[in-house]
Amino acid sequence: MTDLGQNFLREIARLLRDVHLPRIREAVELLSDQELWARAGDATNSVGNLLLHLEGNVRQHVICGVGGIADSRNRPLEFAARGGVSKEILLKKLEETVREAAQILEEFDPSLLLEKRVIQNNDVVLMDDILHVLEHFSYHAGQIILVAKTLKQHDFGWYKHLAP
Repeated sequence: MTDLGQNFLREIARLLRDVHLPRIREAVELLSDQELWARAGDATNSVGNLLLHLEGNVRQHVICGVGGIADSRNRPLEFAARGGVSKEILLKKLEETVREAAQILEEFDPSLLLEKRVIQNNDVVLMDDILHVLEHFSYHAGQIILVAKTLKQHDFGWYKHLAP
């Protein structure tokens, strides 16, 4: 389990830090601060809200849940925000959180992956929760990227090497 567990943890850290985070940054940098906080309607979130939400989620689940740091997340505030924070600040905070989380994952003892902990008021197996963090992060990354593609008619070209 150790080699498998170490590989699992390193890969989750790599995907968060080196794949999804740079794509989020590239998409967000295309947007103005007004576009960053725009909502399509009451049932939707702005890109700004999603950035706050991703930072809170990664902090709560990985830094606090896996790393053992005290949790002080206020999840409702992530969705209540309606502006006032620039994309530079939001990106910097998210990047710092993801880097810290990646370091925790890379240094975590893989023999503890099947340990149960209480995270977000739920009993979870750490390995399952860590995988959920990646899934959740990539899901919202896709939403952020779609907003940028739609508003800016931008093709990121991340897979152009696959074109015939």
